[in-house]
Amino acid sequence: MDRPEADSATFYELLARHWRLDAAVGQLAFDAAGASLAFGLADGRVALAPVADAEPPQDRCRVAADTGRATISPRRKPVPPLVLAAIDAAPVRLAAFGAAGFIAGGGNGRLVRLSASGAVETLVDLDCGPVQAIVPASGGRALVAAGGMLVAYDPDGGTAQALSRLEAGALALAPDGQVVAAAGPDGLAIPACDAEAREAAVFDLGPVSTLSWSPDGIWLAAALGEGGIVLVRPRDGRVIPVPGYPAPVRDLAWSADSGLLATSGAFRIIVWDIAALGRGADKPEAIGTGRAGLVPVEGVAMHPGRSLVAAGRADGTVVIAQVGSRDELTVKAPGQGAARAMGWSRDGRHLALGGADGEAAIVTFPPHLFK
Repeated sequence: MDRPEADSATFYELLARHWRLDAAVGQLAFDAAGASLAFGLADGRVALAPVADAEPPQDRCRVAADTGRATISPRRKPVPPLVLAAIDAAPVRLAAFGAAGFIAGGGNGRLVRLSASGAVETLVDLDCGPVQAIVPASGGRALVAAGGMLVAYDPDGGTAQALSRLEAGALALAPDGQVVAAAGPDGLAIPACDAEAREAAVFDLGPVSTLSWSPDGIWLAAALGEGGIVLVRPRDGRVIPVPGYPAPVRDLAWSADSGLLATSGAFRIIVWDIAALGRGADKPEAIGTGRAGLVPVEGVAMHPGRSLVAAGRADGTVVIAQVGSRDELTVKAPGQGAARAMGWSRDGRHLALGGADGEAAIVTFPPHLFK
């Protein structure tokens, strides 16, 4: 990873559009078109921004003919402000919805459609309690867990379809769109994601906080409320516990080929070689990545096209490391709150960040930075 230089501005100032909000950022999502980004705030609002940078770093990059030294000039214009929309009582859940835009809901059960411009359209006011989880589904639909029900909503205005009765604090939809996993207070339930009444597969794991399917749909990773993670292979019911984390695992991130799983919850970036399970290993093998420190990692995001992982620490530091390398590129220096919400754009050019201190950012990388 080559890092362009600047005479005075920091790397973060040169590459990032960043905003300081008066509420923590708890979640973020790109829309289906990859054109807009939504930040879910702890006060029940959503902040919106275009993904494209009007002054991208590559347009401000200069390479000296004599030394080959690359420099990036500071921005000439102020970064446009975020668009803010009031949604519901916290916590806000959100996901991509339709060809563009988002679906969002909160603590009072109001479910809305949200455009990139900030226009809010109420879909339904649920009388069954708060919106607990939302995930995007095929065809631009969204699956919403609220009041002990899993319901599919159609972006084209079709009738909402009740799929299953379940209590879910987190949802994850398999890549084929046919199976949904739901994290409840006692473990993991995997009902079929259709309208047929089928008994769900249940795994008694204790409290589960976070779920993530591998892109090939073979493995489901679950972060346990009591610490550590579990890998579940639904097709045959295999369960592999991976304990030993010193801090809660808040984030799970798969590589595009499903061979690697990055997690938070330790004092360095944890990357597991999941492909080792296909080679006969009983447990996934750890791949040393990045540097160990005194501050735990709270957020991770795998690059969609390269063997790179972005990580956010409890002190606000954000780094990028190549899997298997100790070297780290510091994207953001320590701040005043944990960097937890993280995500790459589909093309891998933009890294979105959200912090407990209200920092929201989109870091745009020059094409030549990652070689």
